[in-house]
Amino acid sequence: MDQSTQEKLKTARSFPLFQTQEKEVSDSSREILLEPVYPESYDLSYTCLLIPRFPSHQLKGDLAEYLHQWLQQISISFGWRLEFVNVLPDYFQWAICVPPSTPQSYFMQQIRSHTSEMILSNFGHLRKENLSDDFWAAGYLSVLGTRPHPEEMISQYIRLTRHQQGLITL
Repeated sequence: MDQSTQEKLKTARSFPLFQTQEKEVSDSSREILLEPVYPESYDLSYTCLLIPRFPSHQLKGDLAEYLHQWLQQISISFGWRLEFVNVLPDYFQWAICVPPSTPQSYFMQQIRSHTSEMILSNFGHLRKENLSDDFWAAGYLSVLGTRPHPEEMISQYIRLTRHQQGLITL
């Protein structure tokens, strides 16, 4: 450091960042005011989709009706909120709101395993064809938000899944 810079530093005045003064606080001002917290404002929303493991297993009739009811039961049991449910012959789609502490893989596994158990125990003809305990094809499609997936995205997902199963060629 040169001599002129050293002299400037010696003569420079220092200023405190904050000037504070002690102040006595009365007991009444120490009361804590709690504001209400609305948990749904912090929930995360996902739109999810599963497809049957076998293309011949169509989600129609009683199965479609029960799937909707079972998903409501599962959601209520775990404290999740359903936004919508679509059961079409080729896929099962829904939007769900979950706390941020609930991992996506957790709620998808719960829904997948519970619905599989209910389907395979109530629809014996499906159990005969599917030797696994999982009614659904491997994987799932899930995006943040509560809007239904675009049809093109669903079609592409189904094609890719069936290709991975070795059922079709692309």
